[in-house]
Amino acid sequence: MTRPREVAPPDRPLRVLYVVTKANWGGAQRYVYDLAVAAKAKGHEVLVVSGTAGPLTERLAERGVATRLIASMKRDIRLKGELDSFKELLGIVRKFKPDVLHGNSSKAGGLGALAGRIAGVRRIVFTSHGWAYNEQRPRWQKVIIGLFHYATVLMAHRTICVSGGLLLDASWMPFVQKRFSVIHNGITAVPLATTAEARARLAQDLSTAYPNALWIGTVAELHPTKGLDVLIEAFAHLAYEYPDAVLVIAGDGAEWPHLAKLIQIYDLPKRIVLAGFVPDAVTLLPAFDLFVLPSRSEALGYVLLEAGTAALPVIATRVGGIPEIIEDGVTGRLVPKEDVTALSEALLELLTDPEGRRRLGAALKDKVAEEFSTDAMVSRTLAVYR
Repeated sequence: MTRPREVAPPDRPLRVLYVVTKANWGGAQRYVYDLAVAAKAKGHEVLVVSGTAGPLTERLAERGVATRLIASMKRDIRLKGELDSFKELLGIVRKFKPDVLHGNSSKAGGLGALAGRIAGVRRIVFTSHGWAYNEQRPRWQKVIIGLFHYATVLMAHRTICVSGGLLLDASWMPFVQKRFSVIHNGITAVPLATTAEARARLAQDLSTAYPNALWIGTVAELHPTKGLDVLIEAFAHLAYEYPDAVLVIAGDGAEWPHLAKLIQIYDLPKRIVLAGFVPDAVTLLPAFDLFVLPSRSEALGYVLLEAGTAALPVIATRVGGIPEIIEDGVTGRLVPKEDVTALSEALLELLTDPEGRRRLGAALKDKVAEEFSTDAMVSRTLAVYR
């Protein structure tokens, strides 16, 4: 595949097509939103294509960004659905005639890159928000998914990894290493609720029943990769040793029944709350005294950047790009993934050390402000488009 020529002169606006599978409000969707809004503000013509409507499309509409839906494009793999999705996406690409096609997530990236190649798009960009072959699944599935990712990278002119950890995980891919760039996610601080307001919105009953408790919290999709079962078990280990702590998990997903069952097994329904999906959850982070991200796999962790803007002390697992944000003992605590004992000990350590919590939270806030800005992410990504 030949190196693409310059897409357009620096002074000419671009037509940019973003493709993402789901329109919920996860890391990939936040990324697409920030880029699409910024690109439109700079005078580019922008269209965002997703498989479903959701918080992403609603927020884009509020900012005047055009969107299109492909109902057959879903996360699950179905042969007829993939063919239908591809045909519809190819039709959109041919009609919109983008200068740049930017795919996000595994499926949207692959379908978008193929459609872009067939339609002759001059600049195809794929952003990896995580390699699906890192997830827990049978080895044969990992091999097939790995080959699919490799094909996507081959078809794209440039692949962006949101962390150095993701780039390292792709080091096995031959002949394409020069096509990779590492551009960290960025974030802009938003106004935050007070602790009392945030706790009332997240779990009013919990706030009333335990007015003096320390709140451990997380915001995550309820998915096995997030390791929330490990967090519940670790909390159960310290629950009776440290009775003045509660746990709040904000988010929705397929793991809800499993997590709810675990809470019942450990007899902790009064001290562990599944708060469900919470709009603008970042504004409610002051509800927490301690933030935890116990992921089994994580590209970077947007939510850690959000926790940093709220100056929260963080405990996270040493996976993916997390160590690029959290330096153990400096900007937070790192523990091995799936290690219930290590996580429980780290929780107890920070619950009993208010000065340590303050120090780690302040250091993380400074690091996020200095190294993970939205402006830097947008500037570097738009440069890739040219």
